[in-house]
Amino acid sequence: MECLGPQCASMVLEWLKTWAVGATAEAPAAARQGVLWTSVPYQEEAPAIRSAAELDGAFEHLHYAVYRRYHNQLTRAERARLDNTIENALFKIERYCARIDGPERAQVEREYQAVHDQVREDRERAERLRSQARRAELKLAQLNTLTPEGFEEFIAEVFEALGYDVECVGGTGDEGADLRVRRDGLRAIVQCKYHRKGVVGSPELQKFLGTIHHTRSHKGFFVTTRTFTLAAEKFVAEHPIELIDGPRLVELVQEAIGPGARSDPEPAWF
Repeated sequence: MECLGPQCASMVLEWLKTWAVGATAEAPAAARQGVLWTSVPYQEEAPAIRSAAELDGAFEHLHYAVYRRYHNQLTRAERARLDNTIENALFKIERYCARIDGPERAQVEREYQAVHDQVREDRERAERLRSQARRAELKLAQLNTLTPEGFEEFIAEVFEALGYDVECVGGTGDEGADLRVRRDGLRAIVQCKYHRKGVVGSPELQKFLGTIHHTRSHKGFFVTTRTFTLAAEKFVAEHPIELIDGPRLVELVQEAIGPGARSDPEPAWF
């Protein structure tokens, strides 16, 4: 059936109005999107925590700030800001806890103590790693006076300062692995070569690759005070070996110390 002109348009309009009224009467209540977060965002400038929802927000903020403070590379200003916000949140949570009683207070105290202990542990760990990095920095400026054994100890301190668990295995029968290191599930071996002259070529790295496979390690670090040939660099591009020469050692020590820290000049013979 073909409908033409204004009469057709008015019929369509009446039909639409009738349909809209019926649809509204039969339609269920509008669905509402569920709220994922029940906490209130933490307000650092607020003088106090006033509700359980704000308390949840304070704990969320605190966990994030603690992780960022002790598990990221930060500038001195960023560290100071996060230290302030952590202390601020802990203080306000402690004051909130003093105003409540019963089971709720016991629960808040337990969570507060857990976070407080985590802050202390992370702070002690950060200070220990920073102290190790400072020792490594001092040795870095004195590399030309180290013995091969002293160089190996220095490299162990660098990896410890970077957060690795380090085991010294050098000596007879080490099969080319002077150190074993672990971090976040990664197993690796380290070979330390103290050279005053010359470069490291691909034959040494091919032998080192065999040691990596033999020890069932994920990768290997080949560390030297000198540099590597182009053939050596091409070889490691296809194998799980990381090359660390003199300038890269400087970068690793500075990374362990953190951004913004003062560093002594590189040894002149790099």
